[in-house]
Parts: sequence; structure tokens; C-alpha cells
Amino acid sequence: ARAGDRDDGGWRRVSRFASLVGCRTCGMVAGLPASCEIDDDVILRCPGCRMRIPRPGGTSGERSRRRTAAFSLAALALFPLAVTLPVMRVERLGHAHETGILDGAAMLIRDGEAWLGLVVLFCSVAIPIFKLCGLLFLSTPRIRAAAATRVLIWRLVEWSGRWGMLDVLLVASIVALVKIGDLVSIEPGIGAIVFTAMVFLSLLAAM
Repeated sequence: ARAGDRDDGGWRRVSRFASLVGCRTCGMVAGLPASCEIDDDVILRCPGCRMRIPRPGGTSGERSRRRTAAFSLAALALFPLAVTLPVMRVERLGHAHETGILDGAAMLIRDGEAWLGLVVLFCSVAIPIFKLCGLLFLSTPRIRAAAATRVLIWRLVEWSGRWGMLDVLLVASIVALVKIGDLVSIEPGIGAIVFTAMVFLSLLAAM
């Protein structure tokens, strides 16, 4: 998009920059000349943090969108297994019990700890689905949406990332409290490995 405005005489003043680009590291907006004016051996860097900036008209943006879509789809494929397979195995006085994320949240709600169950459902089910679907929406060029809608979705995706690990902290605190006694043994299940892989893929998609 060419930058410019109109003066009082009706003429359009165009800046010497052919396009503007935001640095992915520091967020600084820098002006770029036309691609035909840049030599092939020139490396573009942000004037603020000196990180590398993609060349105008290059394919780095398209590759980035493809990677985001691929990681998002892979994480969504693992999501049903991550929430249904047992994430921990609790053994107490010879009796073993395995529970997954959905089963554990339902058990907490059924036992009167509704707020704990809702925290697990919100952080482990609702937020990951919304985040991955939002990233897939933003990285798919065939999906048409207004710029304001895409900005809103991206801001919600960034906001949701701050709360995505709250349930992990909660589970770690519960395990630490339960492990105070010597008669209880807690071991991670296969679901914990799948859930970790899903979280890792979602982090790569967001990055």
C-alpha cells in the first residue's frame, strides 16, 4: 500500500517509501523502498533492533502462513486424544485410578469443586481450541475477512495465550499438596505426553 495524503491543492503527496512493514521482534514500523530499487545482495534490517526484515514481494510471508496452518492443523488433530487419554495415574493404598482432562473436570464438578472443574475446562479445552482455530483462520488466505476482524481475532489469540497454562500450574499445585503424604503415588499418563506435544505445536504455530 503506497503511503500518502492530499494537500490543499488536491495533489496527492506520495512518500519516498513504497511500503511499510512492522518488525516482528520490536514492533517498530519501518519504510521500505520498491523491490526493484533494492539490490539482491542487500540484507534489510530493522532500524530499531537490527533484526532481519523480509524483502518486499518475497515468499517468506507465504511460508510463514503455511507453517502456521500446518502446526495448527497438527495440534488440532492431537487435541481429541490430549483431552480424553489419561494424563495422570493416582495410586493410594493399593488402589490405582487414571483420569484424563475431561474426566477430571467432570469429576471435580460432580464432587462439588465446580470452580476447579471450570478452570480446567476453560484453560485446557476452550482456550486451546479457540487459539488454534484463530491461528488457522488468520493463516488461511482463502478465508476472507475485514482487517478489523482479523486484528480482533489476533488480539484475542494473544490474550488467550496468557491463560493457557493456568491449569498446568493448578495440577502441579494439587500434585504437590497430595504428594505431601507418603501413601499416595502420582505418575503421568500417556495423555500428558500427547497434551505436551499439542501445546508445543500450538506454540510453534503462534511463533
